[in-house]
Amino acid sequence: MIAARIRESVGAGKTRLVVAVAAAAFVAAASPASASTDDGFAAVTTPASADGVNCGAAFFIDYGPGAEGGGDNDDYVYIVDACGDSHGVKAWAWNGSKLLGSKYLGTGASTHTVWDPFPNVVPGELVGLKVCLVDGSNDQTPFQCGTASHRSVDG
Repeated sequence: MIAARIRESVGAGKTRLVVAVAAAAFVAAASPASASTDDGFAAVTTPASADGVNCGAAFFIDYGPGAEGGGDNDDYVYIVDACGDSHGVKAWAWNGSKLLGSKYLGTGASTHTVWDPFPNVVPGELVGLKVCLVDGSNDQTPFQCGTASHRSVDG
């Protein structure tokens, strides 16, 4: 539903701030009505040019649809590549000070992937994301990186 709207908007070439708007919409819609606090947040790449295009994003989803066909899931990352710029998107995740790993998305513009590196996040834990544009999964010089973190309120 929301993921389809993100893909539709991105696919239509409306990349200007689509990632930021999509993050807010996706995170807000992903939280179940029973959750007292939606701990979702987003990290977005810095704009590629003066026109304000953000080509990559990583969303921490507190609770949502998870991987297609896999059912609902808790505490995962939704990674988006919004631009046809010949670059991939790579995201890294932290739980507290522990790096949980990274995930590369190199399937092209208007694509996404779901990644679940997190154990069950508990109240008070700090969750961090970094997202960058890269040229291949082993690129040692990621660029246009953005970071964000959030301390979980209710896990």
